Amino acid sequence: MLSEVALPLGSHKGLADRSAVLVAELEARATRLDTLYRFSALVMKNGMLPPVISEARDAVEATADQIRAADRMYKIVAPARFVTIAPSWRDYLFVGLRIKQSQDLPFAAVLPKTAAERAYWKEQITIGYAQGQKLADQILETNRARLDRDYMGMLRYSELLNKGMVSEPTVAVAPSIVSGDRNHINVGDTLYRVTDHGGFVTDPNKWQATIAPGASDAAVTKGGAK
Repeated sequence: MLSEVALPLGSHKGLADRSAVLVAELEARATRLDTLYRFSALVMKNGMLPPVISEARDAVEATADQIRAADRMYKIVAPARFVTIAPSWRDYLFVGLRIKQSQDLPFAAVLPKTAAERAYWKEQITIGYAQGQKLADQILETNRARLDRDYMGMLRYSELLNKGMVSEPTVAVAPSIVSGDRNHINVGDTLYRVTDHGGFVTDPNKWQATIAPGASDAAVTKGGAK
């Protein structure tokens, strides 16, 4: 019973303390990270954030009766989407790290009472605290991987678009003077709707250039968020 209470308490405190340290370290490098991850420069003219395209080199796909090898394999892992404000590295790296320091204390009935129980309680708190700190580092590592994947994937989309290997999303614009109902109205309303998310151009005769060497997902931006 003591362990079931003490471990989560220690883990929460360890996660909160380590998260605060990591957030402070990232904020200290904010200028550099702002330069490395400029999502605002990637937003397309139609107000959409580009799709995320992954790349694998020397890729092999196998089934029971066939095998396929490709020098490069591209895949759209996240479609283009409308954004009102371009994301920043904070929207990625701080996920799961905004931890409140305060937490509800357990009922007195479950607190240690004897010297032996207090010693065991302290031991479990310490173990939980270390687990919480480790979890914070793992969360940041996962966030960093997703940030690099998305940013590099959006850059890759721009490269492939310039080569004619991928098509742009199609957006339909439907202006309306007034829209709404008896409870609310929108004046000068304009609806933007994606009618085609675009995709890869499978006819190589339509490509504008050969594939130039570039970074794969195994080697993201050097000097990125560390």
